[in-house]
Amino acid sequence: MLKSRYQEIIIGMGLSSLIRGLISCKRGRSTLLIDDARFQVDSYQSHFLSEFEVQALIRIGKSYDIPELLELKQFFIPARVEFFYSNIRLVLGSDPYSNLIEVLRKFPELLDRSDLDLVYKESSESFNAFFLEELHRYEDSCYSSKVRGKNFRFELQGPKWFKTIFQRFSQLINDDFSETKGLKFAGLNHLLSLSNEEKVKSYFPPEEISFHFFRMLSPIYRLQDYFLLTQLKRRLLLSGGDYKESSVQFWQFHNKKFENLLLASFEGVISGERVLFFAYPPEDVPFKLVGSYPVLKKYQLAPQKRSVTSRPSNELVLFADELRLGSDNPFRILLKSSDSMTHYHWPYPDLPGSKAEFYTSELLEDFRKDIGSLPIESLATEPKSIESVTLDLRSLRDYRKSENFILSQLPLDVIVDGQSIQGFEYWGHFRYRCLGFLALCYGIDGI
Repeated sequence: MLKSRYQEIIIGMGLSSLIRGLISCKRGRSTLLIDDARFQVDSYQSHFLSEFEVQALIRIGKSYDIPELLELKQFFIPARVEFFYSNIRLVLGSDPYSNLIEVLRKFPELLDRSDLDLVYKESSESFNAFFLEELHRYEDSCYSSKVRGKNFRFELQGPKWFKTIFQRFSQLINDDFSETKGLKFAGLNHLLSLSNEEKVKSYFPPEEISFHFFRMLSPIYRLQDYFLLTQLKRRLLLSGGDYKESSVQFWQFHNKKFENLLLASFEGVISGERVLFFAYPPEDVPFKLVGSYPVLKKYQLAPQKRSVTSRPSNELVLFADELRLGSDNPFRILLKSSDSMTHYHWPYPDLPGSKAEFYTSELLEDFRKDIGSLPIESLATEPKSIESVTLDLRSLRDYRKSENFILSQLPLDVIVDGQSIQGFEYWGHFRYRCLGFLALCYGIDGI
């Protein structure tokens, strides 16, 4: 039986919202998590985890006594991320040494040919141990910076040849076409920001480059979210929280404040002090998320109907074309397991009067071209628009350093009829400017 009033009402069911619900319960707050299927919490970077996110989630487990997070690695299966653009196919996700060799094969500019023997003389075991130690040191520095509320500088340690790779990566990842007359690293920039943050960027400020460099070489794990979410829901109920799978039928506001909501499952009117949205709002609600930067909506082909399954896709494949990096369709994303596709996402601009159906021919044309690069069969499926978006930050150039850049929030506000609503807060994966799901792990316990 649900209560008539809660201190926190959380909208959208996923890993981040369940963790927030557990944190709220641990703090003695009455908490209701509403699993409304229209509010999709899914994001690439929260399903395909690097060692960054693993360490941050385990820390949350220790801080708030959440056993499932302490044993997070039991919910992993090996995964990989592939980048296809122009004539490059970059396959990442295994151990750090293999990832490094793959990156050097596709981007030989990062190290002089005369120094390659130093890399191949290195044993994979010793390099992997060194790299993970450096990654964990960087993550610890990020977390300490967040706790202190101050910026930090990270100095990479290790052999000279590895420092050279990092320095050249830092210089080339923001290459200007007017200077280099090439878009090789611009494509890498786009695809790294997509896989790491589900944002489209064309520039990484200095303080973000280390994050993308380490995550590029980190092992990648696919979270078996079906099993983990099932256990976390049970943990939420044991901790005193409530969970309800239902759509919100009605929202009531008064004097720019949230008053209450009514569920379609007829529990009666439910009011709350705060409503936290962990998903981008769908179109059929009386409010919207407004920010300074545009979004790209997604047109989808999906033979697999359910987004959360016991056998999730463990390969994330991102496609881009150099000539389309600055266009309204700068990427495509395909999710698959072995030789079987589960989802294909095709972006289109969120413009007045735009509809996914306007782009059906382009979607199918790109799909046929993209699967020609992969060992999978074309499957008959009807395209449909989905309530999920990618944030377009390609125009963002003003990266003034803040005291705590890690948790610098993007200008996003939940509004009704052009006015902000008190008690409504956006807590999804676009909340922070950088570091993707890692930043959300740091900020999720915010008051």
